[in-house]
Amino acid sequence: MVRYRRSSMWTTEWSRMTGREQVKATVSRVATTPASPRTPLVGRDDEVVRLLRTLAGCRLVTLTGPGGVGKTRLALALMQADATAELAPDGAVTVELSAVSDAALVADTVRVALGVPDAPGRPAGVAIIDRLDAAAALLVLDNCEHLSPAVAELVDALLDGCPRLRVLATSREPLAVDGEALWPVHPFRVPPADTMTAAVVADTASGQLFEQRAQAVRPTFHLTDANAPGVTRVCRRAGGLPLAIELAAARVRVLSVEEIASGLDDMLGLLAGGARSKPVRQKSLRASLDWSNALLNGWEQTVLRRLGVFPGGFDLPAATAVVAGEDVSATELLDLLLRLVDQSLLTAQSTGGPVRYRLLSPIRDYARERLAEAGEQGAVAAAHLGFYADLVDRAEPLLSGPRQTEHLDELELEGNNLRAALKFAAESGAPPAGLRLAAGLERLCAVRGHYREEWQWLDWAATADPGAPEPLRAKALLGAGRLAFLACDYPAAVRRLEAGLRLYRQIGDRPGTVMALHGLGSVARELGRYARAEALYRQALTLAAGDADARQVAQARGYLGFTAWLQGDWQRAVTESEQALRAFRQLGDGEGIVWSLLSLGAVAQYRDEYAVAAEMLGQARELAERLGYREGMAWSLHELGLLALRRGDAAAEELLLDALSRHRALGDRWRTASVLEDLAACAQTTGDHRRSIALLGAAAQIRTAIGTELAPCERPRHDRVDAAARQHLREDDFAAAWLHGQGATLDQLITATATVPSPEPTHGRPPRDVHTTTTAPRLRIRALGACTVHRGTHLLTTADWGYGKPRELFFLLAGSPSLTKANIGTALWPDLDGPQLRNAFHTALRDLRRAVGDPGWILYAAGRYTLDRTREHSSDVEIFQEGLAAARRSKPPEVVLAHLQRAITAYGGEFGQDLPETEWVLARRVEFADAATRALSQVGRLLAAADRYDEAAEIYRRLIERDPLDEAANRHLMICLSRLGEVGQAAQRYQQLTELLRTELGVGPSPETRAVHQRLQAAD
Repeated sequence: MVRYRRSSMWTTEWSRMTGREQVKATVSRVATTPASPRTPLVGRDDEVVRLLRTLAGCRLVTLTGPGGVGKTRLALALMQADATAELAPDGAVTVELSAVSDAALVADTVRVALGVPDAPGRPAGVAIIDRLDAAAALLVLDNCEHLSPAVAELVDALLDGCPRLRVLATSREPLAVDGEALWPVHPFRVPPADTMTAAVVADTASGQLFEQRAQAVRPTFHLTDANAPGVTRVCRRAGGLPLAIELAAARVRVLSVEEIASGLDDMLGLLAGGARSKPVRQKSLRASLDWSNALLNGWEQTVLRRLGVFPGGFDLPAATAVVAGEDVSATELLDLLLRLVDQSLLTAQSTGGPVRYRLLSPIRDYARERLAEAGEQGAVAAAHLGFYADLVDRAEPLLSGPRQTEHLDELELEGNNLRAALKFAAESGAPPAGLRLAAGLERLCAVRGHYREEWQWLDWAATADPGAPEPLRAKALLGAGRLAFLACDYPAAVRRLEAGLRLYRQIGDRPGTVMALHGLGSVARELGRYARAEALYRQALTLAAGDADARQVAQARGYLGFTAWLQGDWQRAVTESEQALRAFRQLGDGEGIVWSLLSLGAVAQYRDEYAVAAEMLGQARELAERLGYREGMAWSLHELGLLALRRGDAAAEELLLDALSRHRALGDRWRTASVLEDLAACAQTTGDHRRSIALLGAAAQIRTAIGTELAPCERPRHDRVDAAARQHLREDDFAAAWLHGQGATLDQLITATATVPSPEPTHGRPPRDVHTTTTAPRLRIRALGACTVHRGTHLLTTADWGYGKPRELFFLLAGSPSLTKANIGTALWPDLDGPQLRNAFHTALRDLRRAVGDPGWILYAAGRYTLDRTREHSSDVEIFQEGLAAARRSKPPEVVLAHLQRAITAYGGEFGQDLPETEWVLARRVEFADAATRALSQVGRLLAAADRYDEAAEIYRRLIERDPLDEAANRHLMICLSRLGEVGQAAQRYQQLTELLRTELGVGPSPETRAVHQRLQAAD
């Protein structure tokens, strides 16, 4: 069916015209009613202008691209452009060829569309040429791919016979006619993966198209910050393909954006529909791809479906290893790939290196369906795994040498392929190639900051096959331990490193033994156990020197230098670090050079040798950036920020904030705490003492959580900030700032304009100055976790309490409503009664009142004892309980979330961890722990509902740490990880949960959890 036909009126008029008039009318009459687009053009305005320039200089232009990319839409827009009338003053006509199935009818279809009378006995092409002759016209041939040879023959003849004719063709492959200019029509630009605002989405053509088409079915729809992440996921999952985006947007009539985004895990099934007027192939994405696949020959179809195993880009060697076989030879493969590129099913890109190929996301999904139907999925995936395992084996020794950056970049480029190969290995029974692959990636992930993901894969590699070779298991344990250390999970790191050390010693592997000793030494160093760290490093140095292993000797000396400067031993730090630097430079080890320069630069600034420090640290930063060494960049910026602070340079805070952002992104909480302490010193230079103390409070909370202490070299600066703040702040100001720092998020604290609220006066009494002596100083009570009481700035110790019962009585009263003497006796002295109980109680009460400094802290009224909560005090139990209560009273989700976050921040651990485990303590512990679990669960749900999946994932990890068998937490973590694009981690979480449930409870996952896993499998 052609798009335009002549009417009877047109036939009558034709007979009255002269030959020249007929020629001009042949085209312009048809162009008087062009196929005007029914919706505004999106994202192609500039392209229309550039396309017109190309058409002005070339008489044949072919728009190429995959089905649904918008070739026809662009061609119609060009016909409507004002400049087209100047380019083709005799008119323009479009001929739709998609419904023509017989190549012999191509010329006749064009003849009919142009209104050229049929001349029996004369070829249609000759009749067209005779009629058009010298007309300056534009002929648009739409959807030529299935008729390419016939269209090419006709176009070649028309261009020769009609010297002023121009042809614009749309096809999924070139026509291959002399003088043809190809114009690839690319998918729309999509928003960045982490987009959270409507403005960013609206700045992309894909986002604009989604909004426009959604409004066509639901006029009230608009892009908002709330739906921006969902629209981003839709556009990215659709690969920027306009047809896929349009079909997805049409679902807004019956689904939310989030439901559409989730449903795109089954993209080809969901994206069907479209306007009735559209061709069948444009009513569903699968139909469009079926059309393209049908145009391929058998070998091309085989290659296309096998390429579906690649989740991202790939090069020719990868395609050869994975795709070629008995039915497709390696020598034929390149020609077949080029055919798929010509058919717009495969893209080929080169940026100076080897050409890389890629399937658009919808085409890849389609190829995978065909691969599964052919029964080849397992064999092709195994070939894919084998190729990338071999690739990593070859690359691993090169990741520490002179061309380190180049090899790291090449390997990181294959990240999606490596993840897919690991996932297949985990699902197919841990083949040796999978274990080799996981164990070989530790260096890449350590340098480029992929700590937790690779740590999980290494744990899998170490345990998946108990019969695996011991060297491979030891290597996996070592790598997992080193990455756990970088993620500041020290207990986990020690367990893995010690297990790896045992294996290495058992098999007599001295280099492996040295690396394990280095790892254990680094854990000890960050925990402040410097003597232990140095002993381990020196043991490693002795072994490495005995083996004449220059790299391991240099590493040991570098670690010793680092440990020395953390302790303030400047001379020893310089001696060791200079030796390490010389060796690393001879070896061309960029990572080692960065660390040596950092140590020397840090020592120089502590010695007030600022010029030397600037030179060393500047070199470290530059090299780390060249290497893509994320930890080195973060450390360099930190030390440069500290140097700027010492010099009084205004750039100090900016450098420190940059360092903080990088350390946080890496998950390095040890250095995050240090940077916060240096930011506190920055805040103090501007006189913002409350903010400086809040930052110190946040740092202290992090250090408590991971079990580290301030390094000796950092202690003096910290103490100066603390002392200065105490001179300028009243006691309750100081305490309020500290608590604010421990309760606020880091994002709230690090904002340059952030303010710390002053405490409100309590019960009408003005706050007391920190230096004023009173009989009832403020109490700070901590009972969630280790129990402490501060009276003013003084920490109450055993000497203050006298013995254990007064302290236990205090925490009973602080963690309970009012109690009778009988209640107290049952809790603390269940075996006493009568005079013995009265004596024990009153003795403990007297010593309690003396310890807190004022008898008035404990009230007695109506036969009940209670803590006087009207006095100035802070209590983590009360903050926790008040946060929960406020959340129950609130309705807006964001308000509920804020109260719950305040509560869980106050929950520093189980109640009364260092109290005797009596019945009342255990009862309170269970009560608060259950409440905390419920609060964490609700926070996770609220964060996920707000599309804050990264924060929600951390909450669910906390829940799983508390109870690994918490199936709901595991299930929600899987969902969050999939939303973050970490489908492999989500699937791995499912496997771990399944094994744990079967081992511990003898059951499998619930139907809900299995359903989530099935959706993940479909998505992947």
